[in-house]
Amino acid sequence: MISKTDSPKPQVLESQTRIRFDHCDPFGHLNNSAFLNYFQNEREDQVEAAYGLDIHAFFRKTGRAWVVGQNQIVYLNPAVVRELVTIQTSIRHVTDSSMLVEHLMLDEKKEKLKAVLWTKFVYIDVRKTSRATHEPELMELFEEVVVREETPALFEDRVKQLREQMKAVGAK
Repeated sequence: MISKTDSPKPQVLESQTRIRFDHCDPFGHLNNSAFLNYFQNEREDQVEAAYGLDIHAFFRKTGRAWVVGQNQIVYLNPAVVRELVTIQTSIRHVTDSSMLVEHLMLDEKKEKLKAVLWTKFVYIDVRKTSRATHEPELMELFEEVVVREETPALFEDRVKQLREQMKAVGAK
């Protein structure tokens, strides 16, 4: 279910995708609700490519999956039709039955932050319709890839931190 390699697994996963016309409003801006789909779809693909974890096959085998317990999102700059954007995702916090995943959408050159999303995923056993405990092999993976730098407890503080980091990148 999870590919085993001796090489270290990346903590921050990154991919690029193009903003599609049918996901945009009449002004050519990505619809607010569409950001969630872009983030989740990219994360799913990133996890499979980087960690060898196909969450759908995992669900079919175990009857366990992650559901969204909470989303916090801020929109900072528009993503526009046909634009190539960079999406970075990382696990910022993990427990035995949940995880906090951070999603960032940036422009192609990673100079402008477009949106920040924190998603709290809760691990459930669908057959029992109750919270489940992550298997040891999952905890081993999560402990290897969780971002170790201190993440502010409040979403608003993390957004402020990221904005300051982006200003520093722009000043170079």
